[in-house]
Amino acid sequence: MKQHLASIGLLLVVSLAIAAQRRMIVVDAETKVPVRDVQVFTSEGQDQRTAWDGTFEVPDSFSRLNFRHPHFEQRYLLPSELLGDTIWLLPKTNTLGEVIIWGRRRFDERMANILKPSAEQALLDQLPQAVPSGPNVLALAGWLYEKTIGKILAKRSRSKKHQKAMREKEEEYQRKWDMLKPPQSE
Repeated sequence: MKQHLASIGLLLVVSLAIAAQRRMIVVDAETKVPVRDVQVFTSEGQDQRTAWDGTFEVPDSFSRLNFRHPHFEQRYLLPSELLGDTIWLLPKTNTLGEVIIWGRRRFDERMANILKPSAEQALLDQLPQAVPSGPNVLALAGWLYEKTIGKILAKRSRSKKHQKAMREKEEEYQRKWDMLKPPQSE
């Protein structure tokens, strides 16, 4: 009798463990074909791959599922986002699976031709680049003018501009005042 109760209890525990997992499927969003060999990671550290028919089993208690496949965009889901039994993955559209370059020598020759200077630049490079020796007197004179006389002239110019604007405002106000006065009778 005890053996029967123990076996029934064991059967009940095993059935609960089996029922505590959900069977899901991973599908390509464009072609609607199941995707095999998708790595499914849970935040609890469980790792598995989808079978040939895109199916996998998920425990009922997890905080996050991560899906990775080289030909699809990486995706993660929270338990609240699992509404059905199908997970849709988007294919990577703007990536190349493989790039093969043939003829490295030819590529180097093309790049050398592209990077070759033009005829005009080659002529300019041949001209001697003469740098005068000694101090640059014109640059020194320009600097002195800017620091001394230039500041004074700029300040005088700003002052004249401001005075002119003030005179124009005064004239405008005077015209308005004259318009408000009653005409004088003789």
